[in-house]
Amino acid sequence: MRKIAITIANSGTTYINTESHETWHEEDGITVDFFLGREGIREKEYLPAIRNQVRELTWITCEGNKFYFNLSIIKELYSSLFESCSWMKGEIEIPYTNDIDLTSDNIPIVSFSASKEEIESNFPKKIFLSHRGSNKEMVREYFSVLKELGYEPWLDEDAMAAGITLDRGILEGMKDSCACVFFITPEYKDNGYLEDEINYAKMANREKGNKFTIITLELKDEKESDIDIPDLLKPYVWKKPSSSLEALREIVRALPISLGKTNWRR
Repeated sequence: MRKIAITIANSGTTYINTESHETWHEEDGITVDFFLGREGIREKEYLPAIRNQVRELTWITCEGNKFYFNLSIIKELYSSLFESCSWMKGEIEIPYTNDIDLTSDNIPIVSFSASKEEIESNFPKKIFLSHRGSNKEMVREYFSVLKELGYEPWLDEDAMAAGITLDRGILEGMKDSCACVFFITPEYKDNGYLEDEINYAKMANREKGNKFTIITLELKDEKESDIDIPDLLKPYVWKKPSSSLEALREIVRALPISLGKTNWRR
């Protein structure tokens, strides 16, 4: 674990120290320890004392007894500690535990800790569905089925609020996704935004690595019309499913996420 130790002194002054990850330790991640050096502080006062102190910190916000950590800001502020950690991004709620520092006059400690695996499991898992407007009815069917299966498909008409610019909405949608499915049909001709979607998907793929997949499906129409795969997508493997069911199978197989255990409906 990579540690940030915050000592809150009796005077209210805050001291911050960091500790690098020890290579022998099995689990990497982040731990933020608050050492409450106030004399005679009682357990019910721990969280109020921390809430009062974190107002000075730009990377922690709290709502009641819930604390949210902006990992991107932490990585920027403590770059020497987290420089190599590609998993340090986004915002995550981290639970806390109470302890006592036996080595320093039994000072109370409130510890927030999350492993790398827990942080990565918090990454966005939406599925961006890229298509031409003329194919929207078809793509809505995929949207509905993916949602029924328990996934979070992203479709512009449902996800973008009124008033938001199209390119900004697309970029935000891609950032919140773990995959982008390109439905390439004979009607799939670039109108400017399609090229943006491909570029945003490639950027997300570079940033997220194996946590983001580009899925390209070549879908012919009844006339078996010729299809031109966009040049920007040609470096990636694409599939030519012969049916909607096969196309859905290709999407599910290529996703970097899996569904949970099968259980009875509630």
